[in-house]
Amino acid sequence: MAKDNRATVTLDPLEGALTTAELMELISHGGPFSPGSAVEGDEMIEAVTELLRHNAHPDYVTVMVSESVSQDYTGVDGFKEAWSDWMSPYEDFRVAVDEVLMLEDKLLFTVRQIATTRHSSVEVETPSAAVWWFEEGQVRQAAFYLDRRAGLRAAGIDPDRLQGG
Repeated sequence: MAKDNRATVTLDPLEGALTTAELMELISHGGPFSPGSAVEGDEMIEAVTELLRHNAHPDYVTVMVSESVSQDYTGVDGFKEAWSDWMSPYEDFRVAVDEVLMLEDKLLFTVRQIATTRHSSVEVETPSAAVWWFEEGQVRQAAFYLDRRAGLRAAGIDPDRLQGG
């Protein structure tokens, strides 16, 4: 059963000169995006937005990837726009983090998106993934994959070699 870290939706310290490794460690351990945590959608947007305000590369891009389309959003405001749009059909939305892998200059998050639709109150759960790329102590790009296997491939991992991939 996933623990609920809603009370700890912060990433301190957010400011300062961090190395890529330090920033990756800060994001992946002990915060709202550590393995076993779950965070409500609006709280996730707030936490990541605050992180990006202090640690985004000047050319930061959010990429939302589904099976048929990929859409880029520029800057911190683009991140907020992408996720607000994504969550709009749902009454309730949360992300449960299953695993976080540190891979050279990137973090791979395997997650489950759990949502309740507005119109029928149907709960849906989708195994997904996110890959965050880092450059010079800053988040360069975050790509969110509706298909977990596609996210694993983007991170350079063969999904057939991972159990549950």
